[in-house]
Amino acid sequence: MKKSSKIINRLFYGSVVSIIAAAVAAMLGIVIDGIVIGRFLGPDSMAAYGLVTPLVNLATAFSGILATGSQVICAQRLGAGDAKGARRAFSMCMVITVVISVLLTAGIVIFRSEIATFLGARGDAANLLPLATDYMLGMAFSIPSVIFLFEFNALMRLDGDANRVIVAVAVMTVLDVAADLLNALVLHGGMLGMGLATTISYFVALVIMLLHFRKKDIIFRFSLRGLKLKDMGEILSTGSSSAVGSVSTMLRNTVLNRILVATALAGTAVGALGVINTVMNFTSSTMIGVGLTAAMIAGMILGEQDRSAAEDLVKVTVRTALLVGIALGVIVFAGANIIAGAFGSADGQEMVALATRGLRFYAVSMVLYGLNSAFINYTQGMRRMAYSNICTFLHDFFFIAVPALALSGVLQTDAVWLSYIIGETLTLLSVLILAAVLKHGIPYKAKDFLFLKEPFGAPESEVYEASITDACHVIETSEAVGAFCEQKGATHKQRVLLSLFVEELGNNVVKFGFADGGRNRLDIRVVHLEDGWILRMRDNCKAFDPTEWIKLHESSDPTANIGIRMVCGMAKDVTYLSTMNLNNLTIRI
Repeated sequence: MKKSSKIINRLFYGSVVSIIAAAVAAMLGIVIDGIVIGRFLGPDSMAAYGLVTPLVNLATAFSGILATGSQVICAQRLGAGDAKGARRAFSMCMVITVVISVLLTAGIVIFRSEIATFLGARGDAANLLPLATDYMLGMAFSIPSVIFLFEFNALMRLDGDANRVIVAVAVMTVLDVAADLLNALVLHGGMLGMGLATTISYFVALVIMLLHFRKKDIIFRFSLRGLKLKDMGEILSTGSSSAVGSVSTMLRNTVLNRILVATALAGTAVGALGVINTVMNFTSSTMIGVGLTAAMIAGMILGEQDRSAAEDLVKVTVRTALLVGIALGVIVFAGANIIAGAFGSADGQEMVALATRGLRFYAVSMVLYGLNSAFINYTQGMRRMAYSNICTFLHDFFFIAVPALALSGVLQTDAVWLSYIIGETLTLLSVLILAAVLKHGIPYKAKDFLFLKEPFGAPESEVYEASITDACHVIETSEAVGAFCEQKGATHKQRVLLSLFVEELGNNVVKFGFADGGRNRLDIRVVHLEDGWILRMRDNCKAFDPTEWIKLHESSDPTANIGIRMVCGMAKDVTYLSTMNLNNLTIRI
């Protein structure tokens, strides 16, 4: 019996697959647009598509703020047992989304010519202006759906409906492919048609997501009652790293586009960067999926103040991010020519050759990208916003744009491609230096990279943890809980009640919850506080609320379920919550 929260590992792996799938599928629309534009509409259209990329980054900035901010705040409150507060934060997020969506859409439609000119459609690239404005007009109306989809992608996992996310993005992808090809080969709608195809596919996906709220047994329901401006502040501040990242990426791409426009290859180089950015959006979404999983679980851990779970989370996140980064880097490096070729028509082979070279530089940087992205998202989930925001700005803009500008006079286009490797290396060094400063030594263990705001939770000596995987462990754990409570000065009544509760509820979970034959586990955590005790029991079985179970099994026999009834009777608080397909029961005595 290991005293570690293995459920965190299983929760991470169970969540990361669906989050990555949703993130990748959500980015497929952008990739598909790029491929169809490059192959059927020509290199000028591809260059115009590349120029609009910073605007897409700006739109996703707001998606990131609201999606990550609401996810972390809701997860933190659910981890602390505050379901009412989580619902209130959700409702506030919906209100903010409507306001921002309307303003962004209107701004792009009205000022699309001015925006395209600012992004580089002028001078030698003035021919790209009508193409860029047409695409912007078509895709502007997708912004409300995009922002809502990002938010629901995060929140529906907390609400136990991850499969709906997969279905929605799968339908969106198929529809986008069909609409793009129909526009390019049959309707000949040009860049405006490409933008509208994206808008339609995202809207259909949003409708599928909204059907979730017809269900009865969900946590999040919209209500205008009790809304607080404080919730808006917490959402925006917690999501600020996503905003910093998107704005930094927008500025970086603007700088890189201007560097490339000034080279001898001009439009060809900008088109090649458009190809690389499209591939980057797709591949990085996989690693961002790892980071978003870490942020979501970190928010829950923050609410629980569980240091050992934070250490488990760091371990599994680093391991996964490194493996995914290496795998994707190898694939992109080896297949760079094939990938770039998918975006090129017969008269765009020079762009394909340049993009192939750039992709190989980018592939090398991917090995470190996952680690850096995971650090940013993890610290965001732990609400260490200063660390997350500064690292995001350095990673997404400063450490790339500055080296590219410094080397552009000598290396020309290679300065841009090389800057990705330089940026990832400098970011990782910054993280290591920060960990060393906080530790006052060389960091080499997972606990050296927790970056927690102290005081965090109870001291390790005041916590007992165990994981139960079968019936024989229940009695053993019950006795160990009693011994721990006695060692920490619990009264006789407290010790007996906590021990009985673990035994009775533990047996029920093993008997009924483990019966499905899955890889089930029940985690026990007992915390000694100055003013009492906290017992948390968490399992990954089917939903089961013991407080409701007690009501349904009232008995005239005073000895029936005596442990559960006595603890619930004398407890200061008994909270049950089902989130992320986990049963969480917290008893405060």
